[in-house]
Amino acid sequence: MFCRTRRHLDVLAPLSGRVIPIEEVPDPVFSGRMVGDGVAIEPDGDGLVVAPCDGELVVFFSTGHAFGIRSPEGIELLVHIGIETVALQGEGFTRLASKGDQVKAGQAIVRFDPALIAAKAPSAVTPVVITGGDRLKSFAAATGSVSAGRDVLLRIELD
Repeated sequence: MFCRTRRHLDVLAPLSGRVIPIEEVPDPVFSGRMVGDGVAIEPDGDGLVVAPCDGELVVFFSTGHAFGIRSPEGIELLVHIGIETVALQGEGFTRLASKGDQVKAGQAIVRFDPALIAAKAPSAVTPVVITGGDRLKSFAAATGSVSAGRDVLLRIELD
């Protein structure tokens, strides 16, 4: 019997905005790739964050500022909304899903208040990083502006 395996995973933009290289993120943990490699988005939308791919929410911080998702291919991604937003202790974030949920690409996961984040956090820049996956071979990132749930942010080549 013939079985075809997927050779890539398209990761959609989890929010709308301008793509910036990970090394330009104003936090050394992300810019130094200590968490993983990827890109970031400077948001310009309404504060809605969507699932970047189909998968399971494997991590969801109680403060709502970050979540991790594992795709069916085993690729793990972290979406971290803003810089040092954990210090807000959940203020300005509304969780629309829960850890353990199976979600579809484009499904609403978190809503945040852009004005509050701009006023109380160092930056609204949102890193999207690849934190794990045995099948990861390489990836290519979008440039310019992206729209949440519509545009491919990362194309991950799989082994």
